[in-house]
Amino acid sequence: MFEYRVTKYEPAFRNLEGRYLREEWTSVGDIGRPFGGVVLTRDEYLRIEDAHVETALAFLREAGCGSLLAVGVENHGGCPAAPAEGDSRAGPRLEDAIRRMLRKEFWCRLEGDGCFLHFGYDYYLYVGVPSPCPQACLLASRLGLFVEEFASPYRQRA
Repeated sequence: MFEYRVTKYEPAFRNLEGRYLREEWTSVGDIGRPFGGVVLTRDEYLRIEDAHVETALAFLREAGCGSLLAVGVENHGGCPAAPAEGDSRAGPRLEDAIRRMLRKEFWCRLEGDGCFLHFGYDYYLYVGVPSPCPQACLLASRLGLFVEEFASPYRQRA
């Protein structure tokens, strides 16, 4: 399996332990707050959210992964759109789930046959696919995101 970390965080600004050193926004709740002297606008937030969604879906398409199952669902806020444990997500329902998890409305691992999408704190996306996805990596870069080979900390290992 090929595993990647997809983020808006430029790797050049990490220390030797991997900690990101710049002041950055980390959630939809940061809209309207300043970071590095620039106020995060709704439009900028949505641009980055769209980039993450588009990139996640591109990885799945390129790898030939159709639907994913919701595993380990946590819905402490009672989001009515949250999937039940084991629910399948594909197409628009998958896109909606990705957006809602980026917005921290609920959390789960999205997993399928040889593929996964996992979501971490501070706007981290982890992707697992059965084969390299160079086109998805290029798309992420064009959208201003960074793709690094990185094992998901949320992956259930046998």
